[in-house]
Amino acid sequence: MLKFNRALLVSSLVLTGSTLACGPDFPMMLSSDRAQTFAELTEPVFLVEVQALASAVPDFSALVAKADATVFADSYDYQNERWLSATEQAEQQLLGKEQALIVQQMRQNATVQQALAVGDALPAELRFYTAAAVAFAQQDYQQAIELFRQVLALPLEQQQQRRSWALYSLSRVLLRQYGVDHSAEVATLYNQLQQEVAAGLADPLQLALASVGEQARLAKQQGDWATAIALYAAQSRWSESGRASLLWLSKELAAMPDQELMPLVHIPAVSALLSRYLMTQFSALSYMDPDQLQSLLVVLNQVPDIQLHNATQLAVAAYQQGQFSLAEQLVPHLDQTALAFTLRAKMALKAGDTAKAAEFYAKASKSFAPELTQTKVMPVQQDYYSKVSIEDLQTRHYCRIQAEHGIVELSRGDYLQAISLLTAAGMEYWQDTAYIAERVLTLDELISFTALHPVTAVPEKSQWHYFGDTPVEVLLHHLTARRLMRAGEYQQAEAYFVDPELKQLAKRYQSYAEAAQSSWTDHAKAEALFEQAKLAREHGLELLGFELAPDYQVFYGQFEPYADESRSQTLPVAELERLGSSAPKYNSRFHYRHFAADLSAQAAELVPQNSQAFAATLCYSTKWLLIRQPELAKAYYQHYLQHGPYVSWGAEFGQHCPEPDFVAAKQRQRDNLQLQLRQMLRPFKWGLLVLLVAGLGVIGWFGIKRLKRA
Repeated sequence: MLKFNRALLVSSLVLTGSTLACGPDFPMMLSSDRAQTFAELTEPVFLVEVQALASAVPDFSALVAKADATVFADSYDYQNERWLSATEQAEQQLLGKEQALIVQQMRQNATVQQALAVGDALPAELRFYTAAAVAFAQQDYQQAIELFRQVLALPLEQQQQRRSWALYSLSRVLLRQYGVDHSAEVATLYNQLQQEVAAGLADPLQLALASVGEQARLAKQQGDWATAIALYAAQSRWSESGRASLLWLSKELAAMPDQELMPLVHIPAVSALLSRYLMTQFSALSYMDPDQLQSLLVVLNQVPDIQLHNATQLAVAAYQQGQFSLAEQLVPHLDQTALAFTLRAKMALKAGDTAKAAEFYAKASKSFAPELTQTKVMPVQQDYYSKVSIEDLQTRHYCRIQAEHGIVELSRGDYLQAISLLTAAGMEYWQDTAYIAERVLTLDELISFTALHPVTAVPEKSQWHYFGDTPVEVLLHHLTARRLMRAGEYQQAEAYFVDPELKQLAKRYQSYAEAAQSSWTDHAKAEALFEQAKLAREHGLELLGFELAPDYQVFYGQFEPYADESRSQTLPVAELERLGSSAPKYNSRFHYRHFAADLSAQAAELVPQNSQAFAATLCYSTKWLLIRQPELAKAYYQHYLQHGPYVSWGAEFGQHCPEPDFVAAKQRQRDNLQLQLRQMLRPFKWGLLVLLVAGLGVIGWFGIKRLKRA
C-alpha cells in the first residue's frame, strides 16, 4: 500500500485564486483578470531559492545529466509484491548471471565465514564487499570495517565495481562502531568519494550525492546548523533528498517555541533558510497553518541584522501576507535579483505607476543569466515523478516575468511591445499572445509582427494535434492565416498556413469563394456558395476559427471557459475600440457554423424555390445550427416551409440532408421560365388566335391577288 506525506499532499492541492492550471475550467490568461495579475506575486520556488545557501561541493552535473549512466533506486516489485532495494537491483543487473547468483547466495548466509566460502570464485572486490555487507547485517561492525578496508586496499583497477560502495559503506559503519570519534576519517572518506565520482568513478547507487546528505545529517546531530543547511542545499541541486531534508529542517525550526528559536535565528544560515521557507511555502502555510506565517514573520523582523540580510525574502513574505507597509519599509534594502525587481514592480503597480512597473520588469528580465533567456520552449514536467531542473525552474520564472511585463505594456497601450514580450514568454502564455494578435492588433500590424517570427522548422505530422507541443511561431502563423481568411484575403492567407494540408484546404476555399463572386449564372454561383459553405462547416475551425472566443481553436474547439461576470474588468478605451473593430461578425460558439449556414442559405436564394436544391441547401443551414442555435435553425426551416417544395425526405429535414442537385435546379429554372412564359401569354390566347387567323387571311388574300395579276 502506498503511503503519502499528508502535508505534502494537502499543500499540492491548495490552489490560490490566481493559480494557472491546465484544465479548461481554470483561469487561462493573465490578461483576463489584470487586477489580480498585477496584485499577485508568484510564489518563489523553494528549490531555486535555497541554492544561494549551498556550500561548495564537487560538481555532479555531468554525472547526473549523463544519458547512458545506469542508476538504481528503491522500487516496488508489483509482480512479486515486495520492495526491491537499489543495491539488490544493481547486484542482479550489473553482474553476469553466475556472479549475481553467487552474490545472492552469499547474502543469504548467516556468518561471514560461510559467505566468504560461497563467494570463493568471485573477484576479490565482490567477495570482500558482499562479505562485509553480511557482517554489517549481523551488526558485526568491526569485521565489516576490516572487509571494507580490504576492498579499498586492492589495486585500483581491481575495485572499480565496488569502490564507491566501499567508500560510502565504510563511512557508515565507522559511525556505527565509533560514533563521532571517527568523524574526521568519515569526512575524509565522504570527500574522497565525492571527488572521485565527480571525476568519473562509477556510482550506480548515487552514493556520492547521498554522502553529502550524510555529512549534513552528521553536522545537524552535532548542532552545526549552518553546515547542515549548506550541505543539504548543495545536495538539493542534484537530489530530491536534499530539498526534502531542507524542508524538514525548516519545519522543525518553524515549530520551535519562540524562546528556543530566537537564539538560532541569529545564525545567518538559519534566518536565511527560514526567510526562504516563509516566502516559498505561502500557499501551503496559509491553508494549513496561517498563524505560523504571521509568527515567523514577526520573529524574523525583530532583529535588524536579519532584516537587512534577508530583506528581499522578508519583503516578499510581507507582501504575500498583505503587510504592505512592512514591505515598503524593506524596499530600500532589496538586492538586485529578479525577485527583488519583480517585487518593486508589484509595489509600483499597487501605487498605479505602470511606467515604473514596466521599468522594474525590464530590469528583472535582464538579471537572468543569458542562457536562460534564449529559449521559447516552456520546460514541462513530463510526469509526477520526473525532476524539473533548477535551470528549467528559473526559465519558468523568466517567462512569467516577461508575460507580466507584457500585460503591463498591453494596459499601457503599447501593443507591439506587449505581444513581443508575451511571444518571448513562450507557449504557457500563448493565449495572452493570441488575444493581442487576434483582437487588439490591426491586421496590418499583425502581418508585420508575424514577419518578424518566421517558422524555422515545420513540425512532423504526428506533432500537429498535441496541445502545448506546437511552437509559438507556427501558432502565430496559423492565427494570422485564419484572420486573413476571415478578411477575405485568401491568396495572402495561404502563405501563412504552415501545415501543407491546410494550404490545400485554403486554396480550395479560395476557389469556391471566387467562383461564387465571378460566375455568370445563378446556379453556378449557388453551387460554389454551397461548396464554400460545406468547407467552412467541415474545416472552419482550422481555416476560419478564432484562436480564443468564440471558437477556441487553441483547444481544438473542445473546451470553453465558464462565463464569469464577476471577472469582468474595465479595459482602456483604445483597447475596447480595437476589440470592437476585430469582433466576430457572428458572435456565437463555433461562429463559422453560422457563417456556413448563411452561405448555404444564400445559395438557396439563387436556385428555384420549387427545386430540390432549394430544400437541400436550407436543410443544411438548419442542420448546422440545430443543436447550438435552434432559433436560427427554426427560421431556416420556416423559410423552407413557406417557399419550398414537398420532398420525400422532409420528415428528417435538418437531420439528414441529401446533396443539392444543382443540375436539376438548372433544368428546373428553364422549365420555370417556360411555364412563366405560358402563364403570361394565357390571358391573351383567343386574341392571339384571331390575330393569327386574320394574319393568315391577309397573307392568303395577297397571294390570290398576285396570282390573278399573273
